[in-house]
Amino acid sequence: MKKAISVIIKIAVSGAILYALFSRMDPGAFWKTLRAVDLPLAVLSGFIFTFSQFVSTYRWSVILKKDIGTSYLKLLSIYFIGMFFNNFLPTAVGGDVVKGYYLYRESKRGDISLASIFMDRYVGFAALILMAAMAVIPGYALIEGAGIGWLLVVLIGGFTAMSLVIWVGPLHSWVMAILAKVHFYGINRKIDTFYKVLMGYKRRPQLLVRIFILSFVVQGSVILGYFILSRGLGMNVGFGYFFLFIPLTTTVSMLPVSVSGLGLRESAFVFLFMKAGARAEEAFTLSILWFGINAVVSMIGGVEYLRMGGKAGDAAAEISPE
Repeated sequence: MKKAISVIIKIAVSGAILYALFSRMDPGAFWKTLRAVDLPLAVLSGFIFTFSQFVSTYRWSVILKKDIGTSYLKLLSIYFIGMFFNNFLPTAVGGDVVKGYYLYRESKRGDISLASIFMDRYVGFAALILMAAMAVIPGYALIEGAGIGWLLVVLIGGFTAMSLVIWVGPLHSWVMAILAKVHFYGINRKIDTFYKVLMGYKRRPQLLVRIFILSFVVQGSVILGYFILSRGLGMNVGFGYFFLFIPLTTTVSMLPVSVSGLGLRESAFVFLFMKAGARAEEAFTLSILWFGINAVVSMIGGVEYLRMGGKAGDAAAEISPE
């Protein structure tokens, strides 16, 4: 019942925001922008996005290599299944949980499965945050006075604090001492088991550097894909702004209050890109088209999900870090 209510609320939030945005636009200008999209450039951006997912899977395979010998093709299949769940079944079972479930079926190691997915997300977000931090210097004039500066401070500060807790031994011990007082389904013991696996990466600095570089390739490819698609829409926004705007809009869309970030992402796009000279219809269309490309590509995961048996409903219950 709670899941059903959550789904209804998220659909309502996405629908309300999208309606509010669309109602403030000129419908004729929107459809004109959509019809005028350069199809070859849209297809090219789709290929670039797909390339970024292949690189993401390779990054995951590099993370796993020291513990699990799962083939790249198997991981690619699992990765696309996770994408499919994120886009089409976002409120039932999260894509990362599904990826962990299928990897657990292969390895029977819940600790390694969960730690590898966390590490994959962590380095990806680290690259995104760093790109935004570097881009804010030339692009600060656009966001000054809009409250976004504080969002960046919270993001960078929060991420830095979390990283210190993860990688600095004394800080981690202090947090674990606090968690030791919490006796909720043995959560402190499970976190400690997970942490021991995570620390295996700390002893491999070359691996960390390698996956961090791969994360820059992934995030850079996504930003390039957005930029090419924007050119296909006739937008005239400088490439450098995308290094600031895409991390911000991606972060906003992660808030768990809408369906796959729909509505939140479009609002952020319209707000930010209009400051850089784009029309509202162009920014809105850019966001919707990119989501469409993401959805089309992730349908590969739907095919793989059916091919692999289509059983992931009990994923959260089956995976354990022990």
